[in-house]
Amino acid sequence: MAVSLKKLSMLSGVSGCEDAVRGYIAEQIRDKCDSMRTDSIGNLIAFRRGRSDKRKVLIGSNMDEPGFIVRDITESGYIKFGAVGYIDPRTLVSKRVVIGSGVKGVIGMKAIHLQTKKEREAAVELSSLYIDIGCSKKGAAEKRVEIGDYITFDTEFSETGSILRGKAFGRFGVICLIKAMEVVPAYDTYYVFSAQREIPCRVPGRGMACAAYAIKPDIAVIADVLSAADIVGEESESDTAGLGAGAVIEYMDKASIGSAGLIEMAKRTAEAYYVPYQEKVCSLHSTEAGAVLTAAEGCPAVCIGIPCRYKNTPVSMMNRYDLDNAAGLCAAIIKESDVIIDEIGGNDTAFKAADRG
Repeated sequence: MAVSLKKLSMLSGVSGCEDAVRGYIAEQIRDKCDSMRTDSIGNLIAFRRGRSDKRKVLIGSNMDEPGFIVRDITESGYIKFGAVGYIDPRTLVSKRVVIGSGVKGVIGMKAIHLQTKKEREAAVELSSLYIDIGCSKKGAAEKRVEIGDYITFDTEFSETGSILRGKAFGRFGVICLIKAMEVVPAYDTYYVFSAQREIPCRVPGRGMACAAYAIKPDIAVIADVLSAADIVGEESESDTAGLGAGAVIEYMDKASIGSAGLIEMAKRTAEAYYVPYQEKVCSLHSTEAGAVLTAAEGCPAVCIGIPCRYKNTPVSMMNRYDLDNAAGLCAAIIKESDVIIDEIGGNDTAFKAADRG
């Protein structure tokens, strides 16, 4: 069964409410793994036996998305809401959303001709916004919406040539995991489709942290969607990933520093399998690699990225070429994980001590 990028994008899966996305992914991978389970925090963890059980490998990506939650209904029937994850309020005015099981609405704010000079000059704040679902009284709105309902953008997915447009592209790293499940892994491998990545915390990726603590892998590969820096005025020497240039091999971000040996082996693997890649030396965002590095005793980790413009906004943009290459690189790394581990840990006492043969 082929994964539908359109369905993966348009499913609602705000952090803490990933049920629909998890169910869809489970359908896609049922015949690709030896077992799978859902843990207490909502992670979907699949397992596939490798050619050897000497080591454990974790490959992971998140399946949730940032969104909103209903926190109040006004007497006039408007919906007040809070953020689940970080979304820039400046991108929200006049955007269409879906509340709960399918109630459609539009995000609004006080009309500009009614705003004071101070209000017009101030940055847009979430507290100044509301959702209009077409109700004029609180009672009517309460029949359609409840406090605690989750809210997602109502964005239609589209594909023009190699360019993809839609919402929730932050979960497209799961494509890399599903692709990696098509090859026989060198070592026993756990495929973690994590929950609650977008919830703010000290080290982003609380779902991944829980999974890594339980699995205690010898190495980890994180597939993540990274903000592209190929927009006019945003180019910099330290943040150079752009659309159409291939997979990204990331050196460090705000929450992690990749294993030098594992990064080098990822580059060699990409070259051996003719996978185009770009290097990202430093990023101003955080990936789930930090969650793996700080779970239990930690392990060497590398982040393979997919560049994306306008991430965590109502409409993101991605190049199918980059997605396919990132998926191909992840699959190659899993297939060659025995060679990679031997290269980076052959003389490393930590690996010898971790031998679980």
